[in-house]
Amino acid sequence: MSRVRFGRVWLPVLAVVALGLVGCSEQTPGQASAGDTATQAPGSSTSAAPSESNSGGDPLAEFDYCTLLSDGDLDQLELRAGAPADATDRPNCRWKTKQAAGGYVIGVVYLDNTGVDEIPNADDEPVPTTVGEHEGVKFRSAAGGNSVIALEITDSSYVRILATTSLGVEKQDALAEQYAQLFEQRLPEGG
Repeated sequence: MSRVRFGRVWLPVLAVVALGLVGCSEQTPGQASAGDTATQAPGSSTSAAPSESNSGGDPLAEFDYCTLLSDGDLDQLELRAGAPADATDRPNCRWKTKQAAGGYVIGVVYLDNTGVDEIPNADDEPVPTTVGEHEGVKFRSAAGGNSVIALEITDSSYVRILATTSLGVEKQDALAEQYAQLFEQRLPEGG
């Protein structure tokens, strides 16, 4: 049931955001790099490094979002390794819990062509919020299937954190808040 819900809810939301796919990094598995956060403690404020393809452009557009959670974070949070969603060409990553029943999915995507005051697919009016040093909005999308926090980066860009679970909207909202706080601390300079 949750697998069907995931396909009907999560992927269409990302498809609305954009089309295509951006890969995580092209690093060889098992090799440490400047962006390797495996030794950081969960909740640390050290930002992961942008991917090697960053040539001085927008640091958030070039960022490898799958590095937001270290191996230690994944173990502590009981998540599988992150992978980019196939439904978007925007920089993104998503993580699923290891347990099948009662699990959840967390996603993050960077949008550089829309501001938080122009959110296209909110079910209700987005509610202003502050996470760390970022202003933003929180809302539900996909008929309540996702709880979303959008952190404003500029007037025309934001980072969107999505949480999806079958455990109820209160749990879903709490997960979006938890991961927005964690990810906000780890965004690269310029974010």
